[in-house]
Amino acid sequence: MQGNDSFRLIVRRGPQPNQIYELKEDVITLGRDITNNIVINDPEVSRHHLRLTRGAGSYTVEDLGSTNGTFVNGQRLTGAKPLSNGDTLGLGETVTLGYEIVAAGAASEPPPMSPGPQAGGTPGVYAGQQPPMQQPQQPAYQPIPESQAPDPVSYGHGEEQLYQQPGPPPPPSLEYDYDPYISREEEPRNTMRWVVIGCAGILLFCCCITVIGAVVVDQACLYDELPLVGDVLEVLGFFEDAAACL
Repeated sequence: MQGNDSFRLIVRRGPQPNQIYELKEDVITLGRDITNNIVINDPEVSRHHLRLTRGAGSYTVEDLGSTNGTFVNGQRLTGAKPLSNGDTLGLGETVTLGYEIVAAGAASEPPPMSPGPQAGGTPGVYAGQQPPMQQPQQPAYQPIPESQAPDPVSYGHGEEQLYQQPGPPPPPSLEYDYDPYISREEEPRNTMRWVVIGCAGILLFCCCITVIGAVVVDQACLYDELPLVGDVLEVLGFFEDAAACL
């Protein structure tokens, strides 16, 4: 391993999955307390759980008397143990960390460039990279000839003339235009007409009853029994008939 390799811990299982902690200090403490270099807030993690010490080409892990223990690849840690690339650190039963060693320049080195245009390839594109999308070219602006320009429409004296594109006439409306004032004017007329018809009918009925009653009284000679009716008949011209009944 080279001396400028980088080291890191990745949370495989725990409160922040896929969280990456870069290991740069020579001595790093890990635990639930905020005074640690790496803080993992989990009930299975002790306040000061473990310590990482940098050695020749790697880190050495050491448990700090945690309650739930530290496990390296499933084995409980009883003393200091050097870590290798790909080792798994278990903190209790709920937190799992992955230990990785990244070689110098592996993350910053760009992928190789393609040597040149090949069959179906694009020059200047990284290997395995999709070629950039071509932007559609906008058509050039072409002015409208004067012969095809619409006639100007004036909107008043002193205003600029605007061009208005003539359009087709609107279709005739099939809906009935309801005017509320028409119904309000016709409604009183209809009511008055029915009132007049009703009054005329009542008056005609009363006249018929009067005539029929007069005829019945006259034919039956009921003037003495109905003095009030006799007076009415006298006014109506039935006095002579009333005298004949006496």
